[in-house]
Amino acid sequence: MHSAAPPSHWNSLLARLWRICMPRVVGKALLAAAVVGTLLVLLNQGDILLSGHLTRRVFVKSLVTPIIPFCVTMLGAFLNSRPAVRAEDLRPGWATVRRSLTIALCVGSTIILLNHGDVLLAGAITPRVVVKMLVTLCVPFGVSFYGAYVAYRNVLTEQQHATGMA
Repeated sequence: MHSAAPPSHWNSLLARLWRICMPRVVGKALLAAAVVGTLLVLLNQGDILLSGHLTRRVFVKSLVTPIIPFCVTMLGAFLNSRPAVRAEDLRPGWATVRRSLTIALCVGSTIILLNHGDVLLAGAITPRVVVKMLVTLCVPFGVSFYGAYVAYRNVLTEQQHATGMA
């Protein structure tokens, strides 16, 4: 079975994947996962953890939560790693903001459903839950935009090294 995409398209995708899998980018994505994942766990499961009512479900949610900021950071970096002649062409702008908003709505809604779906279905929405949901929507936006910025800085550093060595 043959792919419909031309080989140059696949080569371009592989080059973009290779560019975001650089240790600098992955390290920053891991840092985002640790910091933002911890904040999400404290925001969404902190009251349960502090009360001592730790269940297997809460434990699994707490372990899986940091994976989300890591993946969103890498996605933001990937979407902003298109081929460019100059690093300035990749500087995050309005297109990056729109992509980050789209990611925030998709990923944030999923996180909200996972963490607060039972409260939403029960109709027991409190102001505290609303604040948690709004902050939860902001997290994927910030992490996605951060990923785009990391990709831009990575290309900028590569180009500065290349011109410095030439």
